[in-house]
Amino acid sequence: MKTKLHIIALLMLTLPVAVFGQASGNAAYREGDYRRALSLYEKDLADGVSADIYYNMGNAYYRTGQYANAMLCYKRAQRLRPASSDIAHNINVTVGKTADKMPVYEPVFFVRWYKALMMSLTIDEWGYAAIISLSASLLLFLLFLFTPSIAVKKVGLYSSVALMLAFLTATLMAWQQKRVFENHDEAVAIAPTVTVKTSPGTASPTACVIHEGTILTITDNEIKGWYGIRLSDGREGWVADGQIELI
Repeated sequence: MKTKLHIIALLMLTLPVAVFGQASGNAAYREGDYRRALSLYEKDLADGVSADIYYNMGNAYYRTGQYANAMLCYKRAQRLRPASSDIAHNINVTVGKTADKMPVYEPVFFVRWYKALMMSLTIDEWGYAAIISLSASLLLFLLFLFTPSIAVKKVGLYSSVALMLAFLTATLMAWQQKRVFENHDEAVAIAPTVTVKTSPGTASPTACVIHEGTILTITDNEIKGWYGIRLSDGREGWVADGQIELI
């Protein structure tokens, strides 16, 4: 069984996630018409972003040798589905195709699971869950206050507390997911060669040179036209806007 699963993992770059993806784009992908598949996936994105579309786009970009775009799509898919081992596998495969081959460090398993829970519902769905939990909690607390039965009081109180915790959890998840979508703290180098400066400004000394497909962590975005960045090996510097694409 483990052997079969390993083989399936190795074949992930051959086929997109056809079960969950968009049929027309996947059909073009299976026919080997990757550019048409990409065009169709782009149209699907107009109806709303999804991890499946980005994952399938990453596979199509990979097949056409556009590794920087493939990395960008895989990372965007991972942002929406952080616990996916398939996406993480394809990111590591794509790193091997980049010039810099910078290591990618994944969060520990419980962080991935927490992020997966956070992304399991949309912000609106977490909001609805919070409202329903709060309303039910208040009703059960009223039951606790006014019922004469001791047994019913206990049930009402414990259930009210549990639903209040559910309300707080749903509110926290909605707030944190909103922050995820608002804060872009990672990027991918899209220019063939990116010169990292020691300070913002074209005249400042060069810290290092990286190449397309390399993943960057954004450390500062308050200077117009420049981003403070950190590489996975710890090197830091500044890159000009237009050379990287935010995830």
